[in-house]
Amino acid sequence: MKRLAILMMTLICLTGAVADPRYIPQIYAAVDVNQPSVGVLYYSETGQYLHGTFRHYYEEKGGTAIFGLPLTPIISDGGLRVQYFERARFEVPVGHDATSEVLLTRIGAHFVDQLSAEDRALPPFAGIANPGTDSLYFAQTGHSISNSFRDFWQKNGGLSIFGYPLSEDFFQDINGDSVRVQYFERVRLEAHISHNQVTVTIGDLGKALLYESPSLAPYTTPMPGLQRVATATTSYKGAGVAKQTNIARAGAMIDGTIVPAGAEFSFLKSSNFADTDFVEGYGIINGQLSKIIGGGLCQVSTTVFRSASNGGFGITLRVPHTYVVTTYEDILGFDATVLEPTVDFRFVNDSANPLLLVVHNEPEHMRFTVEFWGVPDGRTVHYDGPFISSVTKPGTPVWQYDPTMMRGSTRQLVIGRGGMKVSYVRTVNSADGNVLHNDNFLTSYAPWYNYVMYGPGVVPPAGVRLR
Repeated sequence: MKRLAILMMTLICLTGAVADPRYIPQIYAAVDVNQPSVGVLYYSETGQYLHGTFRHYYEEKGGTAIFGLPLTPIISDGGLRVQYFERARFEVPVGHDATSEVLLTRIGAHFVDQLSAEDRALPPFAGIANPGTDSLYFAQTGHSISNSFRDFWQKNGGLSIFGYPLSEDFFQDINGDSVRVQYFERVRLEAHISHNQVTVTIGDLGKALLYESPSLAPYTTPMPGLQRVATATTSYKGAGVAKQTNIARAGAMIDGTIVPAGAEFSFLKSSNFADTDFVEGYGIINGQLSKIIGGGLCQVSTTVFRSASNGGFGITLRVPHTYVVTTYEDILGFDATVLEPTVDFRFVNDSANPLLLVVHNEPEHMRFTVEFWGVPDGRTVHYDGPFISSVTKPGTPVWQYDPTMMRGSTRQLVIGRGGMKVSYVRTVNSADGNVLHNDNFLTSYAPWYNYVMYGPGVVPPAGVRLR
């Protein structure tokens, strides 16, 4: 795993997109929560939410019938993000958000491993040499599946959902009843007989695994029914593969974060940089373009900042970029950068109920969305600005040699921008008209110049500065 390098303050996240530097956009409506949501499901039976990658996997692979109800929100567990269900635990590496990357924890194997050596030596676990002709036999584990268990296994996902059999079927005492069961890598199948009918179900091993860890008990507290209270979308059109990858990784890293009522959200504290596979991209360090790990996180922190601001929550720490960034020229002075481990973005959930952060990344459209889900309390948000002053001209263009580029090629990574001061005022009123927040977000952008990378065989034009 690669650790996040220096990101911001004297560096900027680059997209390569070209925009008219003379265009000064206006602040538009703070938030339109009436637009369609990215999709969050609430289960009142357990008071838990399902969304994003885990929701897609859940619905594609059988839903409640196979996995049961969600028992927790998404939880960070070392290098994994996990969510517990009655019959399963979903897991995905930190920073990964593709449905194909979701794994099912080997809960069945976990509980087989907890059996004593004497129990595992008994015939159901010892394997068989001569399986029946109507059985499915797996040499990988030396076990077979027969009759109703075989039919259920085949119809409901087979190897990808249940895994290999780890035992033959046998009778086990479960809550005082003798039940015919069979263990698989990820589940325990159970055959229940009622009115001479055999019904196969999946045992609640996800719940049993959850209860093994008392430290997880607070996560089972039911959440209230939430509504979308804020949203923000930013574009990263023109971003290279490295930045696209890092945006996806960082977005998946914070998706599902819960901010309790009265608590402060910290972008750095809510992130797991050590176990996230950020990749190299260009960034500016001390005025020079260099390849760094993690370029693109500012896209995520900026979108979180905008959503928090649009929702009317208290902004406690926001550091703007040093230079005007092409990506955020849709609203000048409305960005927030991060620098691990020293520069953070923070806001306070000053509502009376928890907030759920939901991330939706659309690489096919180069759009990134952050939604806040909470309980509306009637607060309203109004913006004035942006107010532009102290505008300066861009500096002399800079050309920097990159021996790794194709011979004869050039790549303009930065379009020159003038320096300026930008301020806008945000007023947040409570439902009764009292002022909750009156902020003047002030940004001082330094002038920046055209920055071009060039490869072997290229002669820079006269009048530029060479690096």
